[in-house]
Amino acid sequence: MKTVVDGRYAYLMLKYNGKEIGTEYLSKYLMDFTYSDGAPGDQDSISISLDDREANWLNAWKPEFGDKLIAEITVVNWDIPGQKAKLPCGTFEVDAIDIDGPPDKVMLQAVALPLGGAQAQQEPRTKAWEKVKLKTIALDIAARAKLSLVYSASVNPTYDRLDQTNQADLTFLVDIAKDEGIAAKISGGKLVLFDEAEYEKKPAVADLVRGESNIITYGFSESSTNRAYGSCIVTYKPTKGKLITGKYSLSNAAGLPVLKINERVETVAEANRLARNRLREKNKQAGKARFTLDGDIRIASGVTVNVKGYGRFDGKYIIESAHHSIGMNPYQTDIEIRKVLGW
Repeated sequence: MKTVVDGRYAYLMLKYNGKEIGTEYLSKYLMDFTYSDGAPGDQDSISISLDDREANWLNAWKPEFGDKLIAEITVVNWDIPGQKAKLPCGTFEVDAIDIDGPPDKVMLQAVALPLGGAQAQQEPRTKAWEKVKLKTIALDIAARAKLSLVYSASVNPTYDRLDQTNQADLTFLVDIAKDEGIAAKISGGKLVLFDEAEYEKKPAVADLVRGESNIITYGFSESSTNRAYGSCIVTYKPTKGKLITGKYSLSNAAGLPVLKINERVETVAEANRLARNRLREKNKQAGKARFTLDGDIRIASGVTVNVKGYGRFDGKYIIESAHHSIGMNPYQTDIEIRKVLGW
């Protein structure tokens, strides 16, 4: 369906099992399409609702689990006259099908994780990992999930031993990567690991300015339970040996609460690294916001934006998740963001 606003318009391109579903069909039958660019620890997905008044999807076109979808949003004259730009959403496999009525409609949900690799997400596994690097673990799990690996982090820590105990592969990987300050997600047939602190330093792709930008709604959240911590102390007492203590403090830690962690570590260096990353993970909860925007193909999980005109909430934010929707309503982008930590 084309969304036309003041001479500009946006439309969806969709391929189903390699065959393009024409824009003429979509302009007539598309009710809603949403592309969800998932947050760290999650995966990308799409959902599609189609008018099925002719019962095509109920009969001859009956969808099957694992059917492949490729989606792309195109905008024309969107920001400037003569502009034509695209947002490739990626490749997905159908994992949920709903057909109901009246009025007759079909709703498909498709995810970035291939159906053949679902055991990496659903099947608990127990394994001892010894003398292994994080990237090696990620490569092994990516292969089991039928994904290729993109490792975009400057650190690649080594572990003497890690125990995966009755945990699904992807859950296990997300947890250990998080302890290293590395985010993991599934996107476009790839398992992507990236250092959020490095991404926070990248230039902002857009300014969200109160009263100037195409902002439809906004919201900022604060809670006393999510106030920022000034430092983190990690302690661990082995059965044999001395107490291991690690610490990380911010330059402005005075007067701020201390986060205390008791968790197994092997060395002081490991304890210091864990203290920093756990402090980052906790403080990420202290600066949350959400915006609904006119559709914006620049917006994606992991990019940064500048928020201006909102007083004490102003600053640089990183996008945690983005949802692009098009159909019977105008093309819109919903984002969930958090303030960059800057360290």
